[in-house]
Amino acid sequence: MLNFIKGKVLSVKPDRVFVQVGQVGLLIKIPLRISKDLKENEEFLFYTSLTLREDKVELYGFLNIYERDLFEELLNLSGIGPKTAMNILSTYDNSTLQRIIEMDDIKSLGKIPGIGKKNAQRILLELKGVLPYFKYERDQIFEDILSALTNLGYKRKEAKEVLEKIYRKDKDEESIIKECLVALSGKDAK
Repeated sequence: MLNFIKGKVLSVKPDRVFVQVGQVGLLIKIPLRISKDLKENEEFLFYTSLTLREDKVELYGFLNIYERDLFEELLNLSGIGPKTAMNILSTYDNSTLQRIIEMDDIKSLGKIPGIGKKNAQRILLELKGVLPYFKYERDQIFEDILSALTNLGYKRKEAKEVLEKIYRKDKDEESIIKECLVALSGKDAK
């Protein structure tokens, strides 16, 4: 219904932000970990999700489309409501949550408030390999690393060939870059 809202931040609380859009003030609920990135009197774009219930209407906002898509995917799981979905996104960012799910890390999911062992198992089972942002996230990380390698002077074609062999979802960006640099420096020596 509302894809995004762009407006001036009037007030920031740990779990919500008040945004002025024209002559309208909106309360947007946000993940706890992003409140530190928001500054009052600055304009921000929030990707939004609107939830309608019998007794209330709530607007949720995210700084990128991937988190919004993840929030909506979490809401599709039985037993996961907006509060629990926000707890998940308040605890972990996209890439961390992606790694947790892909590596079946039930212990890390259990650290999220409101997530017991059964919910954690269900989340792992139902979301493994199906989250809509995984493809986007992988493409963005892949492109960022490729860009970094070409900025270091390596030819795009060679860097891409090496990166495709090394890139894996369960590795962090720094270790991927290091492995690529070792592989590429070996090619230069030949």
